[in-house]
Amino acid sequence: MRKRVIVCLFFVLCLGLSCQKEKKQEEKRSKKDVTTVVENYLIGTYTDSLSQGINLLSFNPVTQELETQVVLDSIPNPSFVVTNKAKTIIAAVGEIQSEKGGLLQTFSYDKEKRIFQKLSTVATLGNDPCTLTFFPNENALVVGNYSGGNLAAFPIASSGEIKNYPQVIQHEGNSITKERQEKAHVHCVVFHPTENKLFVADLGNDTIDIIPYIEANNQILLLPEKTISTKMPFGSGPRHLVFNKDGNKIYVVFELTNEIAVLDYTDNKLQLMEVKSLTDKKTNLGSAAEVRINKENQFLYVSLRGEDNQLVAFKINEGASLEKIQTIPTELSPRNFILSKNEDFILVANQDSNSIVVYSRDKETGLLTKTSSKINVHKPVYFCKF
Repeated sequence: MRKRVIVCLFFVLCLGLSCQKEKKQEEKRSKKDVTTVVENYLIGTYTDSLSQGINLLSFNPVTQELETQVVLDSIPNPSFVVTNKAKTIIAAVGEIQSEKGGLLQTFSYDKEKRIFQKLSTVATLGNDPCTLTFFPNENALVVGNYSGGNLAAFPIASSGEIKNYPQVIQHEGNSITKERQEKAHVHCVVFHPTENKLFVADLGNDTIDIIPYIEANNQILLLPEKTISTKMPFGSGPRHLVFNKDGNKIYVVFELTNEIAVLDYTDNKLQLMEVKSLTDKKTNLGSAAEVRINKENQFLYVSLRGEDNQLVAFKINEGASLEKIQTIPTELSPRNFILSKNEDFILVANQDSNSIVVYSRDKETGLLTKTSSKINVHKPVYFCKF
């Protein structure tokens, strides 16, 4: 009898140890699963000290946890940051003014060692650079200078060093809102998804330019003499634009009138199809900022700063017509925002609240709900997937 009891106790002990082992293995697997879904973003900011700069933000969509750290400091106003497809080269503007304009800088990133290293710095030849993109073949960068009213294309080596012999295209002109449109103000440069064309939104002269380019012998050349310039409504102030996945529709934020426009793009021509107000009041000194479209081109989102401080959601109906479905408050001065990898969330950078706030997103309805997930970041203004 005693022997039987001992055997039973031994069996229970083994069973308990086995359960504990399985539990630990399950916890380990869970932690691993949670780790693998973490998404990383580089955050462009405005700076007030040398300790500030480009932040690396980690977001876990399972736990909705946010973590951040400054990874590239001592950069003045790195407001716009982009990477190559391999995430090994980072490029950022320095949104400042000087005799030679703002700054354009590149950095390398070692994925294994997780080390950033500065590669090169050049002047942008125009003040206040505020937009930046890699050429599709990644052997050049295009920067748009807001106050300079121009754009510059800089060749870049495969190792990431900028070659300082840029092609500069100067814009001229103005429009009716004298406080903001006294001269040209390049605010957005975006490449067409399939054609060799660069699209440029100029807030100062109310135009969207289509500039062809050629690639030969591993070199690029913009062709400004073949530019097709399309006038937007006077005083609208085109700020940012985004293509649909087919490349035949463009959605443009009109900053000064707080509107979103739908443009048809066919046979190298732009045609204004529709303009929707983002608010219930008319203005010619608005503060509309960013526009994003979801992967399936079903929903569109726009941020507004100033007195409004909100996100506006639209459903994209057949024929690309927009239907406003929601207006949701944000913290102060929402600038750029981004959809998470699976598009279950939208992360919003609030410049004047020094915060990044997470909103959950219903993928069926497109509607947003503010979550409690939030983190402090000094004057965040741009997201770059990393």
